[in-house]
Amino acid sequence: MDAEPEQDATAARRRKFDRVRLLNEEMDRLTADVDQRVASVLNKASFLAVAAGVIIAASVAQLWTVLPWIGVLALGFACVGLLCATVALRPGRRIGLVAQRLADLYLDSELYAASIETQLVRQKADVISTREADLIARAQWVAAGSAALLLSVAALTIVFATQTLGG
Repeated sequence: MDAEPEQDATAARRRKFDRVRLLNEEMDRLTADVDQRVASVLNKASFLAVAAGVIIAASVAQLWTVLPWIGVLALGFACVGLLCATVALRPGRRIGLVAQRLADLYLDSELYAASIETQLVRQKADVISTREADLIARAQWVAAGSAALLLSVAALTIVFATQTLGG
């Protein structure tokens, strides 16, 4: 009769290990997804910076004699767009598991592999959450910069059209 509770305990440990393994694999997929989304936001921020530079160059390429204050406004919005892109592209602190810390924690640990894997899954979840928060902040800067750039283009279009049409 002693074998049955032992088999139940072994089966329970196995189910927990299987759940941890499954979660670990899903965390790896989520990490890859975050990596792709971060790359997308950084690409958009890079485009925003280049576009803002082009608009800044167009804003100062000519002395606007008609509606010059709107031309200055266009320049200002383009500068805001460039600032937002710069903030979105800023280097941040490294977010992720640190190899040396993992080695220090677990290399000489007396913990079972299943216990270590459970802790690693929790640490991965924390890392993913932190990276998501950073991604959202960077995406908000890109969105704000895009809005400023659109306002800049609209203002520059008004000035250009008015001056060209002899307003």
